[in-house]
Amino acid sequence: MKLTEPPWLERPGLAIKQFSLLSMLILSVGAPTAGSAQADTEQPTTAGQLVDRIVATVDDTPISASEVAFEDAVRSQILASGNRAAFGRLLTEPGEALEALVFRLILLKQPATAGIEIADRSVAEERTELLEESFESALDFAGFLRRWGMTRTDLVRYLHTYVRLDTMIELSVDPKVSDEEERSYYERNKDLVFGGKDFTEVADLVSRQVYLLKFEVEYNAWRSRLRSRANKRYIGR
Repeated sequence: MKLTEPPWLERPGLAIKQFSLLSMLILSVGAPTAGSAQADTEQPTTAGQLVDRIVATVDDTPISASEVAFEDAVRSQILASGNRAAFGRLLTEPGEALEALVFRLILLKQPATAGIEIADRSVAEERTELLEESFESALDFAGFLRRWGMTRTDLVRYLHTYVRLDTMIELSVDPKVSDEEERSYYERNKDLVFGGKDFTEVADLVSRQVYLLKFEVEYNAWRSRLRSRANKRYIGR
């Protein structure tokens, strides 16, 4: 199968052509097997001419083996960079690259995502610089881009997509923390976490910590609901 658009572009609502599942399966005949996909994608490629195979679909939108391999390569490089926290939530969540791409597509298809436009790409630019600095040399970084048939602009665009999606998550998951919840958390952790300090001295810290804890609980529940509603299919598993 030949993809006519780079696999790191946003999929829903953009220029990538939708294929029927039958067409995808027919076109994937003769493509590399699951065991050889990584080895094949490590060879230099030409943008727009990647020989590929479909490994999953989300609401009939395909996910290719090269997309999974690229996602895994970026995530591994981020972990090696030592700046994991600087790359946001979605790019650094634990789990398989394929599952991360499935959830990314689910998020891109949400109506709320379409309403989030971030013209300022400075965050994506900063993350691109951090990723570039994580390589041993400029030549290594250039080789990484060349291996995936990318330009630096493509990488900024890819990272900017995750900036948008992280923003969408923050706006969609907004837990309300009551005074009672803050007081209860403080009393349970007064000595161990807050060193016995009076509540008035640590009120801001208590508020932030309770918010973050509640955010994680509500985010995980929200994430599970979105995944359960999506029409997912894994091919070759």
